[in-house]
Amino acid sequence: MSEVNKNNEENGFSFIQEQIVPHKKSRWKRMLFSFIWTIVLASVFGLVAVVVFTVMSPPINSWLGKAQDKETVEFPSDEPEDQDTVNSGTGSNTPEETKPSGDGVGIGGKDTDDNQEPTETVIIENTIKADINDLNSMYGEIRAITSEVNKSMVTITGIINGVDWFNNEYEAKKISTGFIVADNGQDLLILVNSDQIQDTKDLQITFYNSLHAKGRLQVVDNDLKLAIIAVSLEDIPEISNTEIRPAALGESYSLIVGTPVIAMGSPNGYAESMEFGTITSKGAQAYITDNRIDLFTTNITDYDNGYGIIINLRGEMIGIITQTLMDEDHEEVNTAIGISRIKNIIESLVNNEERVYFGIKGVDMTEESLLSAEVKSGISVMEVEADSPALKAGIQSGDILMTVNDTPINSMNSFYAIISGYSPKAEIEVMIRRNAQSEGKDITVTVTLDKKK
Repeated sequence: MSEVNKNNEENGFSFIQEQIVPHKKSRWKRMLFSFIWTIVLASVFGLVAVVVFTVMSPPINSWLGKAQDKETVEFPSDEPEDQDTVNSGTGSNTPEETKPSGDGVGIGGKDTDDNQEPTETVIIENTIKADINDLNSMYGEIRAITSEVNKSMVTITGIINGVDWFNNEYEAKKISTGFIVADNGQDLLILVNSDQIQDTKDLQITFYNSLHAKGRLQVVDNDLKLAIIAVSLEDIPEISNTEIRPAALGESYSLIVGTPVIAMGSPNGYAESMEFGTITSKGAQAYITDNRIDLFTTNITDYDNGYGIIINLRGEMIGIITQTLMDEDHEEVNTAIGISRIKNIIESLVNNEERVYFGIKGVDMTEESLLSAEVKSGISVMEVEADSPALKAGIQSGDILMTVNDTPINSMNSFYAIISGYSPKAEIEVMIRRNAQSEGKDITVTVTLDKKK
């Protein structure tokens, strides 16, 4: 120790000792810095999470067996504004009058002014000679139409278990055809006659480009004998999915007798076969449970094992060949269900929706029968099905159903449209006219709708 410091300590003196320390930040600055840093870290974490979720979501969903969200399928309605739609509250029973376009212009663009002198009609005849090349060209155009429809057609192979004469069990393949009618974003939905796949298992679907995929039975309509088979889009390569397309649904209200049509599917019993003909009659009807459908016939040869669809020359599906709903007097005539009346049914089938069940088979009433029964509108009950909601409510054969919840019924189609607006287990009030000893008696019953199986 130096002499100076030693002397100072001895004398009781000491120098002031100083220590240099860093300047402390104010409290609010430190809090602001921590807050900003937290936001930066949170943003980085969120960005990383989004990238990881986007990249890993498809393989994880595939591993867990999850698919895309299922979309609801809707078919454009072509319901005419006729008497049936009035009673379901959807139209007018008075068709709109046809009016000529333009002021004072009549048919064919002729002026309808009374002061104008009548014009002379000139008929020009021009004969065109056709040869075999023209005929071949026409059939070539038909083949072009069917080639496009083939993109919607599938071959269905199912396995049937059986027992032979020697009581030996065996497995046999059953081949049928179906048509893609919808794509809901998760599955391709295929329409097929339920008789063709009855008692089959392990459904194998072959598309027009030879692509194979496994199908599963989704739902069956026992009245129309139609079924929907679903094929997962995950089983179809993306490149093939762009080539496979749902069939175009046309309309069958305005069919004209004599119009050329094509039968596709298995109309002669052979898968992927085709027949050509014309419409020979229309206007026939078949009454099924709670509804009525339209039928038309063609001059195409009918086969007991013939199924498929009828298309027009625009490639649109206008009918489905039926072997069970044809007129008893014309069982050997090729008969098809008009597509227009059953579009809403097909729509509910492809969407796998719950459908209501009332449980009657009825017929439309003529003006004479309505006058005789002294009712303004109604349908006549011909049969009440066993264990049905109608039977449980006390409805009997011979009753006339007049209203549902005060909504008038004028036909089986309007009746179906009304009850389809309700859900299974819903209660509806039905007013009926019951003839007892030549006197009509109005009764109101409560019917609890059930789920259609």
